[in-house]
Amino acid sequence: MIKASTEHIESILNLRILLLKELGELASPKEEDILSAATRDYLQVALANGEFISYLAERDGKMAASSGIAIFRRPPYPGNIKGVEAYILNMYTLPEFRGLGIGKRLLQECLDECRARGVKRVWLHASQDGEPLYRKAGFTGNKGELELLL
Repeated sequence: MIKASTEHIESILNLRILLLKELGELASPKEEDILSAATRDYLQVALANGEFISYLAERDGKMAASSGIAIFRRPPYPGNIKGVEAYILNMYTLPEFRGLGIGKRLLQECLDECRARGVKRVWLHASQDGEPLYRKAGFTGNKGELELLL
């Protein structure tokens, strides 16, 4: 596993675009171009300042999978006195590398990172294919929005 830095922006971006295409969330090449430029700008800042963390998996000399964590603070509440939460996104494995446990390892890296940063609540929106992975890791919820309290 590789903890991404700004030098990995294009790899993160390429895998994100493939994910969005697979989910049918990009309406046109123009939308893809606009989203790519905005995401590249976001990653340049957020990877550098630590508000976004990404792990990548390389197989056979190719970036095979990605994950992302957006860390944020909200007002403290019972059970989370620091108000630190994390949103997991960009969990994507290229089709030819699925079923090898890469997603499970990426998710574990993300959760370990969250624990190390004092995150108390992790949440995400799961695809239908990804939901079993998250449920096995202890996430609960319904309609694709899942959470895990650390």
